[in-house]
Amino acid sequence: MTIEVIQYNFEEHSEQFRSFFTNVMKLLIVSKLNCLETNRLSVKYFHKLVSSIEGCEVHSIRYGKPMLFTKFLGYDFNYHTVRVIIRIVENFSIEISIESIINEFVKAFDELSSQTREIKWNVTNDSRRVGTMTTLAVPKKYSMNGKKLPSLKTSEDGDTDYEEVITFGLLDSFIDSLYMLMKLSRLDKNSLLGKSVEIKDVSLTRKILNIEIIIDDETVILDLNTKSRNKVAVSLDNNAKNGEAIKNLMLQNYNR
Repeated sequence: MTIEVIQYNFEEHSEQFRSFFTNVMKLLIVSKLNCLETNRLSVKYFHKLVSSIEGCEVHSIRYGKPMLFTKFLGYDFNYHTVRVIIRIVENFSIEISIESIINEFVKAFDELSSQTREIKWNVTNDSRRVGTMTTLAVPKKYSMNGKKLPSLKTSEDGDTDYEEVITFGLLDSFIDSLYMLMKLSRLDKNSLLGKSVEIKDVSLTRKILNIEIIIDDETVILDLNTKSRNKVAVSLDNNAKNGEAIKNLMLQNYNR
């Protein structure tokens, strides 16, 4: 087991800080993405999500029951592959604590910090440009402003157009919300500046993505559901109500 604590300072390149944070969060989410292999609907949607992450594959492992995880950047991830805790200590300075059974996993963060690697998701093979990868925007008609959503075209096996696009849109909104809260002044009650944040688990049940976050040793769980009216729910919150703050910002960010 390798344990390292690294601090990246972007004071002289502040314009790169947000993209680094975004890429780090994407890496952490992808590394924790999993589902039970015993549910056909979960497995099918898991494959759809993974196929929309550039360079990502699916691999199977047994934890009592067979489960699916991701293979990404050449690493086979599972529950025990890596544990990463991030903390924004100052405006453009971030501390990353890494515990990993992969000795060289820290190199992935070095590549992200130097912008030699970008993590792309929500991509698809565009039929108009065969063989190219294109980032999809979330269609405006699927917004979460509390209004009734229009009916989506559904196939015979229950698949709905753009569901995975909405899921990635929600994940982008989640990352944006964390960034805003982790940069917020400590004077604000919702601020996560200086607090430790860990993405503990990102599990898929049918088409609902459950994100377990550890904030200063307290657990918060968010449920992202493309079929629900508001798309985001807090199933477990901490005393500071950080989950509710993240959810509210997610709804605002998603509708911008």
